[in-house]
Amino acid sequence: MDVLVVEDDPNLAFLWGEVLENAGHDVRIVDTETAAVTSLQKTPHDLVILDLCLHGKKALGVATLATYRNPLCKVVIVSGSAEYSRRTLFAMSPAVAATLRKPVDIEDLVQVCEAVGRNERHVPLPVLEASGVAFRQ
Repeated sequence: MDVLVVEDDPNLAFLWGEVLENAGHDVRIVDTETAAVTSLQKTPHDLVILDLCLHGKKALGVATLATYRNPLCKVVIVSGSAEYSRRTLFAMSPAVAATLRKPVDIEDLVQVCEAVGRNERHVPLPVLEASGVAFRQ
């Protein structure tokens, strides 16, 4: 899978990138909404791992643009903020396939990416929530 990691914490971005590459994915890492938009305009990524708050600003517009370039692209939102409920995040963009709350267990991140990748052609259905992770089925 071609994965775009959008994360402003350099340590997390590096860790997530390394782990996803070791799992066999092609990974590009960016740390701003502008860089994410530029990358999405150049490459139709299959999956976007999106930190909801980048440098203090909400970056949900990245999710919408991701599906413009690739209608099958899915987005996993990662957030340490409780400002939005998971259901609200799913309602903001049909591209949102899963949400994770920080701190993220790295094994959960890999499992979520694999699950989203296997189901990328499914029509979004109601939300399933279990063990700190929420999926759109």
